[in-house]
Amino acid sequence: MSFKSKPNYTILASIYNEVMKDVDYEDWADFIDAIIQEHYPEAESILELACGTGKVAMYLDELECYDILATDKSPEMLEQAKRIAEFRKMDIRWQELDYMNIDLDDDFDIILNLFDSLNYILNIQDLKAFFENVKKVMHDDSLFIFDFTTQKHSTEVESLLNDEGITPDDYRFTRKSYYIPTEKIHINEFEIEKLDTDRVTVLERFRETHRQKIYELNEISELVKSLDFHIVAAYEDFDLIDANENSERITMVLGCRKT
Repeated sequence: MSFKSKPNYTILASIYNEVMKDVDYEDWADFIDAIIQEHYPEAESILELACGTGKVAMYLDELECYDILATDKSPEMLEQAKRIAEFRKMDIRWQELDYMNIDLDDDFDIILNLFDSLNYILNIQDLKAFFENVKKVMHDDSLFIFDFTTQKHSTEVESLLNDEGITPDDYRFTRKSYYIPTEKIHINEFEIEKLDTDRVTVLERFRETHRQKIYELNEISELVKSLDFHIVAAYEDFDLIDANENSERITMVLGCRKT
């Protein structure tokens, strides 16, 4: 039985929470809340771009101080998020949205783009278009908070991301991770099998290949300055300490004067 290629986050949505089970989403949400309280404590409205299965949005919602619109391009990922949020009676709005084509009538106090989603944008021209899209939903006091991973991260975790497992609803998967330093591309390839209830018989096989462009702090800093954003802060990993060129994950906080 051959593998069927699928668009990113189609079949992966079925195994995503299992793949990410070791991620502490509550701590991540607390870190984002700490950034907001540090730089814009009056903020109320949040737009999350590429929210995935919505875990950070859910933990932020538990703080009971934000009005959250969580969006993702993948309807399959959103379906997973909605199912969990409905079960937990969460007060979050969900919407299918491509962050390269943001078409919303409202602006927001906080715009989030997390989980190194920015690394999925593979060239500078598309990055510029992305930032210009984000401007559409910002007002003069808005903050844009996003993260990205660097080359140091890719070289150190490349083999550690290799993984395999099986989900409660009978999907078996393997993940192969490798980094191509000459191209600064990190690839995660997922092979996913839908099993029968006996957990032996394979019903279907799927493959998703995820490519991420690896950026450095100076590249992103120069780009955002050229687009009339200003850097409020750049933090290392999940702490309110300044990032530098040796940081593995960088969370940037941007403002953008629109008038």
